[in-house]
Amino acid sequence: MSKERPEYSPVEGKTYTLFGNTGSTGDYYETVRSLADKILNEAEDIKQVLDTLGHYSSGKRYLRKLLNNRENDSLISTILQLITPPLKPFTENTEKHLKTLPVSKWWDRRLSTTREQYHLYMIEIELTNRLNASAFKKADKKIALLPYCLRDFSVNCKATKNGFDYQCRHCSGHCFQHQTTLLLKKHNIEPYIWMSGNMKQLARYTMKERKTFAVLGIACVPELLWGMRNCRKNNITVAGLPLNANRCMRWFGEFHPNSIDLIELEKLVSAETVL
Repeated sequence: MSKERPEYSPVEGKTYTLFGNTGSTGDYYETVRSLADKILNEAEDIKQVLDTLGHYSSGKRYLRKLLNNRENDSLISTILQLITPPLKPFTENTEKHLKTLPVSKWWDRRLSTTREQYHLYMIEIELTNRLNASAFKKADKKIALLPYCLRDFSVNCKATKNGFDYQCRHCSGHCFQHQTTLLLKKHNIEPYIWMSGNMKQLARYTMKERKTFAVLGIACVPELLWGMRNCRKNNITVAGLPLNANRCMRWFGEFHPNSIDLIELEKLVSAETVL
């Protein structure tokens, strides 16, 4: 694959966009990697950092209070103070969304994700990828779970059920499902459009065969974070790549075309992964 980023239009999400104020997602990934490096300089134990993020990221009011209190020197406060300014350009729509979110929707933790939570989730995804990089590459069986919103909505999608779940049938060369599927298969990762598959059942079956199992998830930031945490909870090796924006039915009431950074996907699944 070319080292140049593929040409595609920036997309805006309901709450975030990895394009920020630019025409490329490159700045986002460089920023997240740099912030992760700085955090690990403060706390060298990556598992400790992940535990801290998992413990505190649900406290919306507490996070906002910490952000406004620069005298607190706890690890979570240090992380928030560090990551908030550089990650703000990628989450500009979050507060506008929350102001218009109906009270009846606040129970949905994905829809009601705050700006501070988005920033912590972005860092947690990066650190989880680093923690699992070696185990992911060595896994005997690897699958990828792709979201429906990566399809080309200008054609009639011909994806069909095949084993675990639906798979791309390459009906459009401009489709991100098509491009992603080709890239993943090149790296011996079996890609599925996640519609109805039972991942836990597949993992148990694979492990019974005494094979190691790993999952690559692609989703919007809140969905991806919760999916990766669920994998960790069930001792499933996981890696993840966020969609460039959140543009699906859950957020807009209808699907809008979406994309991912294919260069970053290649880095994630190959020897180019930054550790």
